[in-house]
Amino acid sequence: MSRFPFPLKFSIPAILLLFGSALGLVSFQREISKSNLRAEQDISQQANFSASQLSALLEYQYRYEDGRGASLAISQIGAAPHIRLALLCNENDRVIFATRFELHHRSVSDTLVANKLSAIRTVRQTRSGEVRVSEDGQSIQAIYPVVLGSLPGDILPSRVGVLFFEYNLTALKAQAQRNALKRSLIYSGNLALLCTILWFFFDKILTLRVSKLVEASNSLAQGNLDIRANLQGSDELAQISKAFDRMAAEIQNSTDALHQNQKQLKQALYNLKQTQAQLIHSEKMSSLGQLVAGIAHEINNPVNFIHANLSYVNDYSLDLLKLIHLYQQHYPNPEVEIAEQTEEVELDFLAEDLPNILNSMKVGTERISKIVEGLRNFSRFDESDLKQVDIHEGIDSTLLILQNRLRGTRDSPQIEVIKDYGGLPKIECYAGQLNQVFMNIISNAIDTVNDLIFNKKDIQICQVQGQIRIQTEVKDSDWVR
Repeated sequence: MSRFPFPLKFSIPAILLLFGSALGLVSFQREISKSNLRAEQDISQQANFSASQLSALLEYQYRYEDGRGASLAISQIGAAPHIRLALLCNENDRVIFATRFELHHRSVSDTLVANKLSAIRTVRQTRSGEVRVSEDGQSIQAIYPVVLGSLPGDILPSRVGVLFFEYNLTALKAQAQRNALKRSLIYSGNLALLCTILWFFFDKILTLRVSKLVEASNSLAQGNLDIRANLQGSDELAQISKAFDRMAAEIQNSTDALHQNQKQLKQALYNLKQTQAQLIHSEKMSSLGQLVAGIAHEINNPVNFIHANLSYVNDYSLDLLKLIHLYQQHYPNPEVEIAEQTEEVELDFLAEDLPNILNSMKVGTERISKIVEGLRNFSRFDESDLKQVDIHEGIDSTLLILQNRLRGTRDSPQIEVIKDYGGLPKIECYAGQLNQVFMNIISNAIDTVNDLIFNKKDIQICQVQGQIRIQTEVKDSDWVR
């Protein structure tokens, strides 16, 4: 169905205006036709009456007064309003009297009514008068026979003349048209008033309510779900309004439910991502713990081998140095080649430095062993179940792993860790997860101290005590479990 191109507030007045104009035009045409017909009928009746009276009067004058007074009668009828021409012709179709003097004694065929000559003769023969309307509708002709008298020797009157006069309808029709126009204007004014009343009526009960319904629908289409039409009444528009309001309420409820579901889905997605991140982190930490445990195991074996053999190497080197010292005591003057080799290897420095080197190697292997032990304690990969552990060992292992960050660098100061352990007994917990907690806490503390110092000016650094206190306390064993 194609869309109506104009809004109702314009289309209804336009339709009423067109309807009123068409009705007024039709009414005007009918009034004109009726007025013209009424004028023709009135003039025809008047012509019939006047012609019959005048013909009788003329017959009387010709019969008893020998035609005296006929000229006066013709002149009087010519003075009547709307008479264009009046004449009396004899039996030979010659004008006897006429309202126009120039027509006297002229043949009818030489006058303005020559085209009516056949009608005049017909009336003379039938001796029956007639009234007719001209072909152009602008005049009415009355043609009546008039007995003019008898010829000598005639028993009955044989001279029959014809009375002809013509009424001009132009002025009458113009007046009738003016009257019709006046009546049409009055009718059109009343019709316009009626159309205006109808327009206000339709505008009140239809256009304004439809506009309100359209505004509500447009507002709903733009996303205003709280809009309602709220049209009162029991007509079709009110029913449409109620259906629209129900639809808007259902859309609003559905939209609210959709938004709520969307929020729930977003929260579920966020929780899923958090869980996924935790799983990935757990997998990474599990893999890292497994890797650390494997590396610690692989490093621990050769380090233990080296550390265990260092004591033998130290004893062997001391024995060799003693043997060389005895050779030097009993053979103070060795061969030249031996003396040169002794000087080249710097035997005295070697004898002095070798114990120091071995001692440093021993310290290094002990440190490596502690680091490996710290890694193993931190990862606790082989201790995934609940187990009685000393949390101090976990803290020490964490500090050992983070020792590189505790040392001072060019961009960050050295951090001093003061350990004040209490007499906390072993607790039952997941050692690996607890060590990860210690790792996160101490790492965050190191970052906070560095940020605190980094964001201060030089004069402020001296005034700031970059200390963070970390306290570990077990309130309830259920928390650890």
